[in-house]
Amino acid sequence: MPASAPRRHAALAREIAAHDHRYYVLDDPSVSDAAYDALLRELRELEAAHPELVTPASPTQRVAGAPREGFTRVTHRERMFSLDNAYAEDALAEFVRRVEGGLPSGELPAFVVEPKLDGGSLEVVYEGGRLVEASTRGDGFVGEDVTENVRTIRGLPLSIAYEPRLTCRGEVLIYRRDLERVNEARVAAGEEPFANPRNAASGSLRLLDAREVARRPLRVLLYAVVEGPSLAATHHEALARLAELGLPTHRRETVVHDLPAMMAAIAAIDEARAAYPFETDGAVVKVDAFRHQDILGATAKVPRWAIAYKFAAERAATRVLDVEVNVGRTGALTPVAVLEPVQLGGTEVSRASMHNADYVANLDVRIGDRVTIEKAGEIIPQVVSVDLEARTGDERPFQMPTRCPVCDAEAVRVEGEAATRCPNRACPGQVKAALHHFARRFAMDIDHLGPSLVEQLVERGLVRDVADLYDLDAAAVAALERMADKSAGNVVREIDASRARHLDRLLCGLGIPQIGQVAARQLAEVAGSLDGLLAWTPEQAREAIDAIHGFGPKMADSVVGWLVDADTRVLLERLRARGVSRPQPRVEAAKEGPLVGESFCVTGVLTRKRDDVHELIRAAGGEVHDTVKAGTTFLVMGDKVGKSKLDAAKKRGTQLVTEQELYARLGVG
Repeated sequence: MPASAPRRHAALAREIAAHDHRYYVLDDPSVSDAAYDALLRELRELEAAHPELVTPASPTQRVAGAPREGFTRVTHRERMFSLDNAYAEDALAEFVRRVEGGLPSGELPAFVVEPKLDGGSLEVVYEGGRLVEASTRGDGFVGEDVTENVRTIRGLPLSIAYEPRLTCRGEVLIYRRDLERVNEARVAAGEEPFANPRNAASGSLRLLDAREVARRPLRVLLYAVVEGPSLAATHHEALARLAELGLPTHRRETVVHDLPAMMAAIAAIDEARAAYPFETDGAVVKVDAFRHQDILGATAKVPRWAIAYKFAAERAATRVLDVEVNVGRTGALTPVAVLEPVQLGGTEVSRASMHNADYVANLDVRIGDRVTIEKAGEIIPQVVSVDLEARTGDERPFQMPTRCPVCDAEAVRVEGEAATRCPNRACPGQVKAALHHFARRFAMDIDHLGPSLVEQLVERGLVRDVADLYDLDAAAVAALERMADKSAGNVVREIDASRARHLDRLLCGLGIPQIGQVAARQLAEVAGSLDGLLAWTPEQAREAIDAIHGFGPKMADSVVGWLVDADTRVLLERLRARGVSRPQPRVEAAKEGPLVGESFCVTGVLTRKRDDVHELIRAAGGEVHDTVKAGTTFLVMGDKVGKSKLDAAKKRGTQLVTEQELYARLGVG
């Protein structure tokens, strides 16, 4: 080997790493893609000629060679806590008082305010200067080993100039602009686009094939150091030290010393967040000195030295260009405002729901109006007000159609209902919406069944209802536009796997009016199986359903009416003939426990699967409700809580508790 080869190899590795840092961390690329690719190609050729130069830290070694069978478990050396939430200044003032009261007399804390990153939680470990482990948060104690996947993220160096063990925590993200490009490619390939950057990042991190992960534009931003005191005395100094080592951080922290300065820093993040390349739904406040953090410690669930401040739903003003009417899975005709595109919560919004004719009439929304929109629960855009003073007289009132815009059936409105409906169950609009709902994760969980594919399946007559999905073969799917043999095979395998879902998932997927996930499970436990459900006479159904605790008259009427409907029974028989759904395991409610006599509705984005939270409540003797209703004792809140459930809780006197407060009461981590 020529003496110059090792030197050239080291120089190329350093130069490529520097370009990765400028592009993925600093957002300031200094070379073209072609020039970067030429450097990487030269490095690969040099390593091919001299294999002894290859090391795990080489830029060529980021991607593993084959998919794994599954993830192994990793125990965190220190627990990864969730944070308590604050929604108003009063809660922050109380946090400051608790912190000051928990420190030795005469010692005043400093705080760091930084954006709350909205991605997938991650822990990374360096030993001897090399990246040796990366893991998800998991339950806070044990996570999943995603090292091979994280090695593909070019913004995270494989080696650093720091020999001691270094454990850092942060978020895996996809920048908004990168998600737009990914979604364009997914739609072109007939796949469903990602709903938001958080889902895209978290889902990508858990792919079993690191080669596929490498194709996703993932980034890592680190926000904490477990071995902080070994780097610096304070949190903000530790973040600066990470940046010096070439590790990616958000670089947006502010040190403050009192509540007014804290609120000003939070307001500055709120004002600037639309311009951030990443999603953020709040700010995090941390006690700065590591010594003070150690003194304050933690409760059973959250650290006493940190809190998350959640922002109110962001609003934006725009103009209504038109109003279209969508047809839902139940035939409901929903007016949707077509808007002048506007940035809202970091994404471009061009459509917003207006729910029903009464909603439009109450707001008096007209085509041409200036309106204010917000994201309900920070997810679904909706029109919330009209700027009446901006009217010119050219605005046109909207009228709900008297016929279905898809199949032209005469629309009907049942007395006492807000919705106008298409009564034609074979309406292609209803069928498409029903297929989307059937495939959702809380229902039959059928991946790869995206909007473009559903559109083609219905328009070409291959699928007329959900039972037809189970008759599809890969050849028929592969013949559709933008579908290849591999993707068609994936779709058919996912559909076939869904046959094994339990009865409650099937009932959720079929979308019985008035019946949500919790009620579907209760109904499935009483019926036992699809055979048992079909064997009920109307009288037996009424008797069985009336005995289900929490089922009111409207719910019972809805289920019985659905079961005796001739079209429903034909569909259920067809699903049974295709081997869809397993019998429902019956779980007896606990007779004793800290939650006996209390009922809970769970809402928002949770740190655990919703079904797992429901199980914890039931195991402690509590009852679970789908919605906040009369008698619901507590509303358990995760992140991104919807306004409707908060309003219902206030109206009915339901107590509000955080997810962490529930776990603390149950004594679980």
